[in-house]
Amino acid sequence: MRIRSRVAALAAALPLVLGLAACTDDAAIKPEASTTKPAANQKAAKPPARLTTATFAPVTLAANAKVKSWSGVMRMSFNGQVVTATIAQTYKPAAMRMDLSGPQFGGVAHAILANGVVYLQLPIPEARGRYLKYDPKSSNPTAAAVVQLFSAADPSTGDKVLRKALVKVKFVAGDTVGFRKVDRYDLTMNNATMLRALGMKRPAGMPKTSVQSLWIGADRLTYKSVSGDTQITVTGYNTVGAIRAPSAKMIIKTR
Repeated sequence: MRIRSRVAALAAALPLVLGLAACTDDAAIKPEASTTKPAANQKAAKPPARLTTATFAPVTLAANAKVKSWSGVMRMSFNGQVVTATIAQTYKPAAMRMDLSGPQFGGVAHAILANGVVYLQLPIPEARGRYLKYDPKSSNPTAAAVVQLFSAADPSTGDKVLRKALVKVKFVAGDTVGFRKVDRYDLTMNNATMLRALGMKRPAGMPKTSVQSLWIGADRLTYKSVSGDTQITVTGYNTVGAIRAPSAKMIIKTR
């Protein structure tokens, strides 16, 4: 498969990854070891009040305002085939690194967003293990399209989506994700508003609304999200180091 077809396959998958990440503001906290035991007469912590349609956005966004970075694993069904991706993202500065694995890419594809520029590494002989560089100032339409897909990495986009596109919040049940007790909420989202906030148009025939399920911890952070055939499970919070662009010798210039 040539470079263009691989890039096209990656470009088709990225909006699902980035859009979901932006809309859910995923983050997680690693457990801290404790050497002390609670006093026998210590009262159990009062569980937080359940979130409602009115409180969900302001409460969860306030919690996520403290998030500086997150990492996670995503699995999604794309054209009948499964795509798996590991994602690491920082907010200040805005940067992202993804490793995508799926038959569409012929193996593992690597994508880096740093300083507003996108770098793609595809498993093809022409690339020779190096990265294709897509500058947002380039007149190349592929470059413009790929850079636009990564624009969802801006956390303010996720804030805007949640505030404007959220229609209804429903508490489903208590659950457990890993070691944590969480509450599952189903969010009804206005699709046209959500896609418009992501810089995308609503495709013809797309339903007016869609439902996303979020598993929220007592700290009001999201630990798992499911939207359609896509699931993201968070593996780290504020644990991502600096994400840098590849060195010059690892880059193939594109027109």
